[in-house]
Amino acid sequence: MTNVCDPTLLAEVRKYGSFDVSGCFNCGSCTLGCVLSTDHASFPRRQTRQVLMGLKQMVLSSLEPWMCHDCGDCSTVCPRETKPRDGMATLRRYIASHYDWTGITAKINSSKIRYIGSLSFVAVLVLFLAVAYHVYMVKMPLSDFASTPMPLKHMFPMMTHFTLAVVLLPLFFLLSFAVRMYRFTMRGTEKMTMAPNLYFTEAKTFLYHLTTHKKMGECHEKSRWPKHLVLAWGVMIKLSLLVFALSWFQTDKLYQISHPQRWIGYLITAFIIYGAADILVSRLRKKKEVYKSSDMWDWTFPILLLAAAISGIVVHIVRYAGFELATHYAYAVHIMISVPLLVIEMPFGKWTHMIYRPMALYFQSIKEKALQKQWSVQGVPSHVAS
Repeated sequence: MTNVCDPTLLAEVRKYGSFDVSGCFNCGSCTLGCVLSTDHASFPRRQTRQVLMGLKQMVLSSLEPWMCHDCGDCSTVCPRETKPRDGMATLRRYIASHYDWTGITAKINSSKIRYIGSLSFVAVLVLFLAVAYHVYMVKMPLSDFASTPMPLKHMFPMMTHFTLAVVLLPLFFLLSFAVRMYRFTMRGTEKMTMAPNLYFTEAKTFLYHLTTHKKMGECHEKSRWPKHLVLAWGVMIKLSLLVFALSWFQTDKLYQISHPQRWIGYLITAFIIYGAADILVSRLRKKKEVYKSSDMWDWTFPILLLAAAISGIVVHIVRYAGFELATHYAYAVHIMISVPLLVIEMPFGKWTHMIYRPMALYFQSIKEKALQKQWSVQGVPSHVAS
């Protein structure tokens, strides 16, 4: 691989957030203090030096920024207080913008105005579509919007297709970005002595980390992992239900509060509220290193998750109470929060780490297994290879 020095790289990375290198004297304390850093995946010192040297291709091909679980241990031990944790978060936004072939990630991750503007635009668009549906499909005069109660049943056929679209389309984008991640990070591995079946045999690594987030539990701050896992499971189950079992939560028969499927939804909502609220409270208290410095992107995602869960509960309450007009307005607010969360955050925002992190651990496992196989062929002793 030929590495070309790009002197503008540091300035380019800084468009995506804080990346303080002025005080770094390359002591390596950040890497030594990180329990997740290994000989094969050394961070964050390596990435800091690569950015300073303008090695753009090496930065974009690196898996290490995603293997960092944002615990803040590196910032705690840094003698110069350069906050390498913040730098790694910035680097992840920068790298994610290159995985995205649409250019949207680069725009919203480098501009707060574009970020808030995109969320606001989608929310207003959703409201416009809801009004247009009632006016043109239901034939409801505008004057009736403030006075005519109507059950939600008339919206179910349309909402089923709409919900599938706002979940599956972002997932399509996210998966296409994951393919580009593969091209960026696994380029050159074909030169290794690597059996193609490694991609299949190591798939368990991807599934394991996607569902357990176990690496976070290895950081010094142990209490963060189970809380994050509760939130992640709540979100993943919710997405699965929206795709595969939306009709369960729409029919009047299953809308009885005593129905078991109702309680699945309540449990998921409790998971999301607990996880998102814990993040927000921790960021407000700023007692732990991971929460001491936060930017707008760190705040918006949990706020949207919490608002989506609470607004969904409000819809349930007013519907159970028989307030049909209030239910309509509450539901409009709920989808104005939920749709931007799905359409913007999931494929382009902070939520992308749900796929990039386990993918990075999966690819790194393949690389390490391939390297071990190559050394075995070359006769390198096992204790050296390990």
